[in-house]
Amino acid sequence: MKVRTRALAATLATVTLTAITACGSSDNPTSSSSPAEQKSGALEISLLTTYNGLPFYTAMQCGAQDAAKELGDVTVTTDGPSRGMNAADQTPVLEGVVNRRPDGMIFVPADPAAMVAPVKLAIDAGIQVVTTDATLNEQVAKAQFRGDNNAGGALAAAEMVKRAQGQRGKVLVLDNRPGLPVTNQRAEGFIKALQESGADLQLLDTQYYEDDPTKAATIVQSSLGANPDIVGIFATSESGAMGAVSGLQGAKVDNDKMTVIAYDAGPTLVTALRAGTLDALVAQGSYTQGYDALTRLVQEIRGQVPQGAAFDNVVPNAIVTSDNVDSPETKKLLYPTTCS
Repeated sequence: MKVRTRALAATLATVTLTAITACGSSDNPTSSSSPAEQKSGALEISLLTTYNGLPFYTAMQCGAQDAAKELGDVTVTTDGPSRGMNAADQTPVLEGVVNRRPDGMIFVPADPAAMVAPVKLAIDAGIQVVTTDATLNEQVAKAQFRGDNNAGGALAAAEMVKRAQGQRGKVLVLDNRPGLPVTNQRAEGFIKALQESGADLQLLDTQYYEDDPTKAATIVQSSLGANPDIVGIFATSESGAMGAVSGLQGAKVDNDKMTVIAYDAGPTLVTALRAGTLDALVAQGSYTQGYDALTRLVQEIRGQVPQGAAFDNVVPNAIVTSDNVDSPETKKLLYPTTCS
């Protein structure tokens, strides 16, 4: 058994290296996996995310677990690296999942290109796969469930224009890093919608905080020094938003003269929203993604997929403000710290 495990790990490492070096290739190979055998009875499912402990994924886990209870005889195990959004950290965790041989995997790809080859090996090992949140560059999974990041960015822009109420000024976009499609699309959707809105708001060059709230705070303070007429900030993730809040507090900016909108709806961001240091959040339907992905995966494994079921399934985003944060509908969109 040890020889088999080591061989599989070596193969995964080799194939993953090939995928990473071939990211710019125009080739689009198809998966060599054969159709998976249908199964009945108890099932083990892995929810493999990009980052252990992130509240967004906790909400996804809650949705998957609720679906598992309703379907019966399904166990969900959560897997993921201790830091997120890169293939180098996620690949060894995927190796461990493949060695464990669950019946299926709900997979959040850390990289749309580099994770194609590793996930193909999981499929070849007989593990059925659906993706959530992020997508792969090749259609090798059974289905994908995702939010629309461009649409979410556009929602944030509409809220920014609404809160500006005709005032003039500049808007700063804080994005994670170049080459990260998930957050880049949020920034692109925001920028496009703001430009098309006709509002008298000038966009500054997008700044990148590399998932570091301290760097985001520094960017905000230096941007304010050069542009004291900034009236709005949009951050594409939690770390950027909390850095923006810290930067504004350090610069002693009046909250009433600044609109700050953040993507996601974890406990830290919701607390800041209630305190008035954030004005609005873009909440993703992560609970629904987990619920729907688990349901579809079990249908695939048990051979019960409804006729005409779609491959691409988009879960809507929603704006959360102090006006609606406590409504029953909005509470379902917030990200918990546990599923209890």
